[in-house]
Amino acid sequence: MKSGFVNIFGKPNAGKSTLLNALMGEKMAIVSHKVQTTRHRIKAILTEKDYQIIFSDTPGIIEPKYKLHEKMMQAVKGSLEDADVALLITDVRENTDESHAIFSALKLKAPAIVILNKADTVNDEQLKTTTKFSEQQPYCKEVVSLSALKNQGVDKLLQRILQYLPEGEPFYEGDDLSDMPTKFLWAR
Repeated sequence: MKSGFVNIFGKPNAGKSTLLNALMGEKMAIVSHKVQTTRHRIKAILTEKDYQIIFSDTPGIIEPKYKLHEKMMQAVKGSLEDADVALLITDVRENTDESHAIFSALKLKAPAIVILNKADTVNDEQLKTTTKFSEQQPYCKEVVSLSALKNQGVDKLLQRILQYLPEGEPFYEGDDLSDMPTKFLWAR
């Protein structure tokens, strides 16, 4: 059985929560156009016959300006340590240099899949250029382009994640979807 922790990193509004919801097939994380909606690290548990993946949706990576931002960035740093696989998500329409600076600064030890989200909003040439740039980065094991909102390419991403997960026993028993209390999830 494959079992491990998969943590999602990226700038605010890159689509981290939308991707988590698409991977889970459930609304686990709040989705909003407002930046910094995810303030807590949300763990979502996807258990199937052959695997268990514990996804972690982290707050968007920002330069902390307030105490709240500092706490949010501590959650990001904590999730760096327990990742078996890192998903580095970026909005394909944004400047590649900004995402590259953020992803390089993470100094990941886990294999990283760069996700070019919102791929349905750009032409093939722009997608090829951004893919080529991402593939050349030292932190990148591979690139997957998708549209989390339209659930396009999410199954392919799931198969790629499973390639990197270690063999092991499940971390959670039963059919739990999250380590958060139900009250927390319903409040979203």
